[in-house]
Amino acid sequence: MKSGMKKSLYLGLAAISLVAAGAASSTTASAKSYATVKTNKTLTTTASTRNVALTGTNAIYTKAGTVKGAKLVATKTTAKKLAASTSGKNNFRAYKVATTNRGSVYYKVVSFDGTYRGWVYGGKSTSAFAGGVKSYDTTTSATAPSSTAKYKLSASTSSTANTLFYSQPQYAEYKIGRAKVSGSVLTSTSAYADSTFTFSAAEKASREGDTWYQIASVDGSTTNGLVGAWVKSSNVSQTNAEPTATDNNSVTVEYETSNGNVVGTASDKFIAASGTSTTEGQTVSSSDQNTDGDTLTEFATANVPSGYTITSTSQLASATYGGTTYVTVAKADTSKVSFVDGNYNSLSSSDFADGYPSLTTTQQEALTASDGTAFSSSDFATSGSIGSLFSGTSTNVTVYDDATTTTADTNSPLSGYYGQTASNGRSYFYVYDATKTQSANSGLSYGDTIKIVFDKYYATTPSTTTTTDTGNTNYVD
Repeated sequence: MKSGMKKSLYLGLAAISLVAAGAASSTTASAKSYATVKTNKTLTTTASTRNVALTGTNAIYTKAGTVKGAKLVATKTTAKKLAASTSGKNNFRAYKVATTNRGSVYYKVVSFDGTYRGWVYGGKSTSAFAGGVKSYDTTTSATAPSSTAKYKLSASTSSTANTLFYSQPQYAEYKIGRAKVSGSVLTSTSAYADSTFTFSAAEKASREGDTWYQIASVDGSTTNGLVGAWVKSSNVSQTNAEPTATDNNSVTVEYETSNGNVVGTASDKFIAASGTSTTEGQTVSSSDQNTDGDTLTEFATANVPSGYTITSTSQLASATYGGTTYVTVAKADTSKVSFVDGNYNSLSSSDFADGYPSLTTTQQEALTASDGTAFSSSDFATSGSIGSLFSGTSTNVTVYDDATTTTADTNSPLSGYYGQTASNGRSYFYVYDATKTQSANSGLSYGDTIKIVFDKYYATTPSTTTTTDTGNTNYVD
C-alpha cells in the first residue's frame, strides 16, 4: 500500500471514528440519570432545635434537587440573600428529611413568614444540619432590667390592632405570634396605654438585633393575662430610671480589710433616687434610698466582692454625698451541707417529696463567715442562724413512730418535710434534730461541709404536697 493511500485511509477511518464517538457521546448526554428518594421522614425533635438558617450555598427546590421533576423555589442567589437577611421572617424551620439512593440528604424547610417552602441539600448525614442549612439560634440571651425598674409603653397603642405584644420575641419561633390573653389572641393594646410593667427576662433577636423584654408584672399584678408576653425594648421607657451620678447625689463604696487594704469597689455608685433632697458634703441619711429602694447599707451589702464577707458597716453612718465610704470585710469561708437521718445515713434529694429544701440567696448567707470562724452550738439551735433554715415547710403535722401504729408520737404535732410514701397510707416525715446536728458538727468551722440531721417519723400522706420554699439548692454538697 502506498503511503499516500495509507494516509488517506487512516484519515478516513479517523473521521468515521470521530463521528461515531460524537454520536455515542450525544446519546449518553441525552439519557440524564436522576436520583430517587429512599426515605422521607417527618422530624420529631423539639421544634426550637429545628430552627435553621440558609447558608446560601444551595438552592431550594420543590423536591430533592436531584430527583426528576424538581423545580426551583429559590435560586442560589436568592438563598444567599436570605442567608444574609436582617429580618427574622427569613428564619427557617426544618420539618422533614429525605435521603436519596446516592446518599444525599435533603431537608424540607419553610421560612417563618411562609414565603419559601421546599427542599434544600443538607449534606451526607442526618445527624446534623449541613450543606445549604445550618442550626440557628433565632435569639441570644440579653440582660434584663432590674426587677424593680418600672416601665410604660412609649409606642402608640391601638384599639383595633396589636403590634406590640408577642408570645415570643417576634420571629423567634415558627407560627408563634402575637400574645394571647385568656386564651385569645390579643387584638387591641389600648387597655395598656397607661400600664406599668416590670420585666424578668430579655432576649436579643439574632437578625434584627432588637432586644425584647418578657413581662413579669402589669400594674403590680403577676397574674395579669399579659404576664409572660414579650415587648420590644424600644417600645417601652423606664419611668423610674436612675439619675445621673453627681457629687450632689452619689457615694462611692469601697471594701477594705481590717488593715486598710482596699479589695474592691462597688461597680456602681449609690445614687439617691430622684426627688431626694441632697447636696455635696451632706451626710447620707439612713432613710435615703436609691431608685431600687435600697438604703446605703443595703446597697453596700448587695455589692460585697466575691469571696468576702462584711465584718463592719460602721463607717457608712458618716458617709457623705460626693465622697467615698468604706465597708470592712474579711476573707470568707462558705460551708456546704449534706443531709442524714437520725442514724446518720445519707438522705438523697429523692427521699424528700419535694426534693432538698430550697434556700434563698439571703438565707444561704448563714453558711458564710470570716475565714477560720468556728461554728457554735447556737448556730444549729432550732432558732439559730442555720438551724432555723430547716424547720420544715409542713407544720402541726401528727406524726407516728412507725407506719402501722395508731398512737401519735408524744412530741406530736411537729413541723418538717414530707418524704416518699411508706405504707398504709403514710409517708416518711423528716423533722430537724438540733441536738444531733450540734453534735455532728462539733469542732467544725465555716468552709467545712456540715451535716443536717433529720429524725424520721411517719405521717398520713397528704393528697398533695406543695412546697413553699423559694430559692435553690446550690448549698447542698
